Amino acid sequence: MYIILAFLIGVAIILATILNGKLGEKVGLTNGVMTNYFVGTIASLLLCFIIRDKIPSSETLFSIPTYYFLGGFIGMSVTFLFNIIVPNLSAVHVVILPFIGQIFTSSLIDYYYLDIASKGKVIGGILFLVGLLYDTKVSNASS
Repeated sequence: MYIILAFLIGVAIILATILNGKLGEKVGLTNGVMTNYFVGTIASLLLCFIIRDKIPSSETLFSIPTYYFLGGFIGMSVTFLFNIIVPNLSAVHVVILPFIGQIFTSSLIDYYYLDIASKGKVIGGILFLVGLLYDTKVSNASS
């Protein structure tokens, strides 16, 4: 079940990325990000209402370490950057390059926080990168 959900999340991320990029093309980068987060806020409030999860009190919010809120800033930055790259790269590049970054970042996090060194993940990331570079070279040569 979790594998299916993870697969569906991957599909949703790609669809959201492409849609956000196209929105950014139509309304501008900053307006695209603001619209995205405005709609996301409304959707979050509706979800809280539907599942009857109460919105945290200000006391609860102020008790949370400030750096936990960086996720929202990072998410906004990612959306902004995707809005820049979507019109300029092929869909395959838009998918694969962030994936390679995720592999290397998760390997570093595993190493520093869990003391797990995964040579296989690093080698896999390198192979993805080499394959992407090869594909780019072949595509450019045939154009």
